[in-house]
Amino acid sequence: MESQIDRQDETKVQKTSWTLDTAHSRLQFLVRHMLISEVSGHFNSYSMSVSTAGDNFDTTEVEVSIDVQSIDTGVPGRDDHLRSADFFDAEKYPKMTFKSIKLKELDDNRYKLTGSMTIKDITKTIELDLTYGGQATDKQGIQRAGFKAMGVINRFDHDIKWNKLIETGNAIVGRHILFTCNIELIKQK
Repeated sequence: MESQIDRQDETKVQKTSWTLDTAHSRLQFLVRHMLISEVSGHFNSYSMSVSTAGDNFDTTEVEVSIDVQSIDTGVPGRDDHLRSADFFDAEKYPKMTFKSIKLKELDDNRYKLTGSMTIKDITKTIELDLTYGGQATDKQGIQRAGFKAMGVINRFDHDIKWNKLIETGNAIVGRHILFTCNIELIKQK
């Protein structure tokens, strides 16, 4: 089932806005290195807007903007290379974006989130595995909700094609990027 609220009833339900709690959220990625190991990293600067019909996350609309300059693998030289024209070309393309298109419930607390991912002005449709962690109210009476999203991007689809081969013929950098987003949202009043 794609949504628990049909379109006629949705107009009767007030929209709820949720903001990102960056202190309890993280956008991480993994990429294969020489086909023998993985290199991990994350982005330090990003924003997210989420709206739902009431508190019903079956109706979620998501927009994400990621500051490419904030890439962090823990190795400054590698980070500079990733920001360069060989990879993200962060000076020319400073933002990556994601905008949801469709949310499909798979079973309790598991969804498939389809959206448009734009990197280097190239937009491709991707699917994310989304797990809903639930909701809780903190000591200050603020309602929070948690999610985990996982997906794979083929970097060649976004013209991020730099690569070198080693003696064995293996590529230094893998083609597919696995990413995991641990998200905590705060309900706006």
